Amino acid sequence: MAYTVKQVAAMSKVSVRTLHFYDEMDLLKPAYHGANGYRFYEEPQLLILQQILFYRELGFELRQIQRILGRADFEKLAALQSHRKVLEKDLARTRRLIETIEKTIQHLKGRKKMKSQEMFAGFSVAAGDDRFSEHIKLNGHSSNDCKVSAQDTAGAACVFEFTGRSGGPRHLHHEQDEWIYVVAGEFDFQVGEKRFRVGPGESVFLPRKVAHVWACANETPGKIINMYQPAGRMEEFFREVGRFNGKPNIYEVLSLDHFHQLFHAHGMEVLGPPLRGEWKVDQQGRISRTA
Repeated sequence: MAYTVKQVAAMSKVSVRTLHFYDEMDLLKPAYHGANGYRFYEEPQLLILQQILFYRELGFELRQIQRILGRADFEKLAALQSHRKVLEKDLARTRRLIETIEKTIQHLKGRKKMKSQEMFAGFSVAAGDDRFSEHIKLNGHSSNDCKVSAQDTAGAACVFEFTGRSGGPRHLHHEQDEWIYVVAGEFDFQVGEKRFRVGPGESVFLPRKVAHVWACANETPGKIINMYQPAGRMEEFFREVGRFNGKPNIYEVLSLDHFHQLFHAHGMEVLGPPLRGEWKVDQQGRISRTA
């Protein structure tokens, strides 16, 4: 069955003007045009529009969505399953907080006594969990769990537990100091011009405005505690990177310019490739890593 652009707008709550814009930018083309020039959409186009709206809800920009949907290996079913996981995590977190709020309301009204520890249900962080039960994955394999949020410290600091092999590209923070404590594994660091290796129980202080890069000394993933002071926008940054989750890889979606913009928008500056391997940039500005 075919639908006119007005019918699609009514169903999706997306304006006709927006649908025209999606057509013009080659994000969502109609199935065909009628003899009168009107746009007509069929089920495949409706499914694409649904994907666009899901990715928009998750905070992706239109150009990012265009690159994702345009990939030859893009699979609608896999994308829907990924969307569901994100929404289920958000829903579980929201339910816990609502339950805590409801118990607090009943306690304040004198209807049901609340235990002191219950006041913080949904705020304590269990082993293997993170502050918001998000379990953010970086590059599809490294986990980065928030343990202390900027919300807990009025922006003074945030703390993460990272399990993986690399801290990303060489970069610096304009307004933040960073402190890393090694829990497991060995890591090579370069801070400014100084290069060294640290192991379990050792820590490294990374001052603001000083270039740094780090990675595991071998192929075995390590574990660190990572603190930023002040918190800045690091939580938002990791959420943004985590949206890619390796499917697709962030390098496959963002050009080098967009990669720089992502860091800049969160108070950082990219200065070079990761500690292991080199970067190769094609004519479209797409990044790939070489051994």
